Amino acid sequence: MPGKAKRGTRKGRRAARAAKAEAAAAAKSSAANSSPATKKAAAPAAGTTADATPRPDSREDNPAVGKKNGRLVGLAAGLGILVLGTGGVVAGSVMQPPRAAAELPPVSAAVPAGEYTGVCPEPLKLLDSSAEEVDPEFSPLSTTAETRARAVVLSDLGGTVPGSALYELGSDSPLREIAEFTGEAGSTGRSEAGETKVLAEVVPSQDTSAATVLTVEPMGQQHPQAGATMTYTAEDGDLRGLAAANCMTPSNDFWLLGASTTVGSSAVLNLYNATESASTVDLELVGAEGPIQAAGSRGLLIAPGESKSIVLAGLAANQESLAVHVSSSGGPIVGTIQQSILRELTPGGVELLQPSAGAGLSQVLTGIAVQDEKTAQQIRGQAGYENASPALNVVVPGASDATVQVRVFGPKGQVALPGGGVFNAAAGTVSAIPLDSLPQGTYSVEVTSDVSVVASARVSRGTGEGDPVDFGWAPSTDRLGSEHLALVPGGVSSRFSFIAPEGNAKVSVTPISANGRLGTERVVDVPGGSTVSLDPKANGADPAALLIGATGDPVYGSQVVFNGSSPNISVLPVPPGTQGRQSVPVFLGY
Repeated sequence: MPGKAKRGTRKGRRAARAAKAEAAAAAKSSAANSSPATKKAAAPAAGTTADATPRPDSREDNPAVGKKNGRLVGLAAGLGILVLGTGGVVAGSVMQPPRAAAELPPVSAAVPAGEYTGVCPEPLKLLDSSAEEVDPEFSPLSTTAETRARAVVLSDLGGTVPGSALYELGSDSPLREIAEFTGEAGSTGRSEAGETKVLAEVVPSQDTSAATVLTVEPMGQQHPQAGATMTYTAEDGDLRGLAAANCMTPSNDFWLLGASTTVGSSAVLNLYNATESASTVDLELVGAEGPIQAAGSRGLLIAPGESKSIVLAGLAANQESLAVHVSSSGGPIVGTIQQSILRELTPGGVELLQPSAGAGLSQVLTGIAVQDEKTAQQIRGQAGYENASPALNVVVPGASDATVQVRVFGPKGQVALPGGGVFNAAAGTVSAIPLDSLPQGTYSVEVTSDVSVVASARVSRGTGEGDPVDFGWAPSTDRLGSEHLALVPGGVSSRFSFIAPEGNAKVSVTPISANGRLGTERVVDVPGGSTVSLDPKANGADPAALLIGATGDPVYGSQVVFNGSSPNISVLPVPPGTQGRQSVPVFLGY
């Protein structure tokens, strides 16, 4: 049964932007017509050639830079591109056309850049005891709970920041305008003085009370480079702890691991539709014993600008390790699971479960922080605290059983696991592998299998017997590329963790300050098979974000977020890189 929907669309926002863009274009045209310098065009000087190519000034002249067109094309590019040409089709992967009477060489067709949309989860909320089945009614939060968003938008090479703003999901009015929307594609070149200067606009902290959307218009034919995070903290109440999440771009298919619906555990799946198309969502539930069939898990309709919340205990009760496969048709969506634990009257922590990397024969996780053994044993020795320990979850989504090998890497290299780290996993199940034998430190895990799997790892932190504890989940991540924008949450501490399971890699890190200035690049060596940690605030620095790039052999990264000596902990994967200009080959023939 679907939960309550939160209504609202973006039509008013689009209309306001269109009106602003048209007004700006009209003012620009009026100024040009009234200027004496433009009344009569000067003849080209001898030996020169005049450029007669007109430059479009508005959306009407060049639809590729319009807000709506740019957004729809951008989403199309993310879902698979369909280009029709005379006698040829390109759809996702390039298909050779049938042999025609005459063929021409393929030509490259540029795909217009689309708008960036990043969706931040809503604040954590305590389920009211009167909630029925899977329709959650939320009660007020603790007195100290705070939820804040941080956002960074990079400029082009000339220092121009694209139009951007933070909105509440479904709202037409900006919660915080970052840079004015112009409706024009803008430039990606140098400044008027010929200089190359990349700057950033930073929103250091924005209080939020609902799901938040960061919207950024494209820069010429380049996709905008932007990002945001959401951080929740509470020092009292049942939802005491720390939870952080990246603000994610919508997707039509993803896995969420780490949910628990046993007594004292609460898992709420939140789905957000920030697109202009309705989305129909199907949920596939997998537990330790196999797939779980549940009424109300398919055909969930989410209208544009709306969200749905689903209490997973109403679909799959008493599951210690529950994985959720979310797939949608129509508009892509963003999804997280709000997970919390309460052991009698003692808070057991909170986390926002984020998607793992897609199913594959290899999965890599990093940022698995293990605390000192003495404290960990005191905590685990208490009744009901068996799951307050590090563990790896592996899902086998297909129809074939898997033979899985797990390798663990610490700061000094590979660490042996009991049994050699090899186990068999049944098809359609979640397997839990304890990691509580590891000594204190930060670790990475490589999972390899003969069939596709998905993985995520739990971390736990506490201060001693009888005290509240917290936990986090580190999802598997994709290989790092040339440029990623990773935000550093404010008001807490963090450590970045990198791993190259094989070979050697280098990671470049460029800090971005709260005033938008880019600092000096630092290069970190990542030797194969060793976990490398990086403190973004070392030497008194306090960056709002890091630009991260990687070269060499495959390397992966995450960010462990914590709060001093308190038990608070959470894990953020390094976000995917921003795509540059895209093009597809088009085959022509007749």
